[in-house]
Amino acid sequence: MRLFAIKGAILELIFPTSCFGCQTEGEFLCSACGAALKTTPPSCFVCKRLVPPSRLVTAGRTCQNCTRKSHIYAFLSPFRYEGVIKELIHGLKYRRITETDRVLAELTAQYLQKYEVRVPEGALLIPIPLHPAKKRTRGFNQAELIANRLAEKLPLKVDISILQKIQQNKPQIELSGKERRTNVLGVFAVSRPELIQNKTVIMLDDVKTTGATLEEAARVLKEAGAKRVWAITVAH
Repeated sequence: MRLFAIKGAILELIFPTSCFGCQTEGEFLCSACGAALKTTPPSCFVCKRLVPPSRLVTAGRTCQNCTRKSHIYAFLSPFRYEGVIKELIHGLKYRRITETDRVLAELTAQYLQKYEVRVPEGALLIPIPLHPAKKRTRGFNQAELIANRLAEKLPLKVDISILQKIQQNKPQIELSGKERRTNVLGVFAVSRPELIQNKTVIMLDDVKTTGATLEEAARVLKEAGAKRVWAITVAH
């Protein structure tokens, strides 16, 4: 990470920080562009029915009709994967502008506060892992960077030792919905199940598409002993 910090400092001299929305210099997301962002209300992971917060029900909880169809207890995802949000995520993943992790985590934290999401005490925040070979190629896991930033705000403990990606699979973007579900079968494993016994685990990723990756990771965590598995993504 030190090498990336040095590269980042050099790039900052050549290409000063500017807003991903309007290109105004000074910050990656200016106040005007930030205020213009529209969030999507929490909804059921399976059927997409809105699940607003209440005294008894967690915002984004998988609805009663769908609980047997998913291993995910609650799902929260603030933004559509488009516009400024898409540009910020692409800046992090593909242009290696790693400081955008702070912006994405701050926006996610604001969303959780807006919908009065109360994270269970003692819950573990687990970023969806990359296969080691892919992480070496990229130099970092974007979900891990965002998770570390988000953990400072909630606060939560991040653990990257529990969930491992043990198989390389085809990029999900190239596949149909059915193919995506098959493509992720068996790619995850839990290396330290004793750490999640009867605990709430919160998975964190940058983008949810069909949800196949999150569902498979949740299945593995539940089978390893997790009491409940939440999922948070910045965009969907």
